[in-house]
Amino acid sequence: MSWPTKSMATKRWVVNASPLILLGKVEQVQLLGALASDIAVPRAVIREVSAKSDGRRTVQALMSLACASVVDDEDPPANILSWDLGPGETQVISQAVMHGTDRVVIDDLEARRCAKAMGLAIIGTLGVVGRAKAAGLIDRAAPIVQQLPTGNWTLRLR
Repeated sequence: MSWPTKSMATKRWVVNASPLILLGKVEQVQLLGALASDIAVPRAVIREVSAKSDGRRTVQALMSLACASVVDDEDPPANILSWDLGPGETQVISQAVMHGTDRVVIDDLEARRCAKAMGLAIIGTLGVVGRAKAAGLIDRAAPIVQQLPTGNWTLRLR
């Protein structure tokens, strides 16, 4: 599998909480800004990340990126609400559908299914790390992946 390089970076990514939390724990939030020129994060996601023990540090790292912005939550379309996702996932997918995006950055399996059903391009935390490696932003992906906490999620390799 080949990953796009920095020169092929997508323009706008809408980012969910779990990738932010995980990248924050390994101090790699800046990879998002190196791979996309516009990072949009719904307020619901900021609230979720901020509620974590080290969430404020992660939000500060995110907001230090010139390309990052917090976007207001909006009333989600009924076809997204029907998936009964969490507030962050619902807002990420809604923002992407309503305002357009090149990619949603989301790890939750059911949210990924919803995003796919909405015709959205998807990348997760591991995809961000893989693209960063391919773009030469990091020397090796394995040390970062090995540091990622694995509490509530399962790594599935295809």
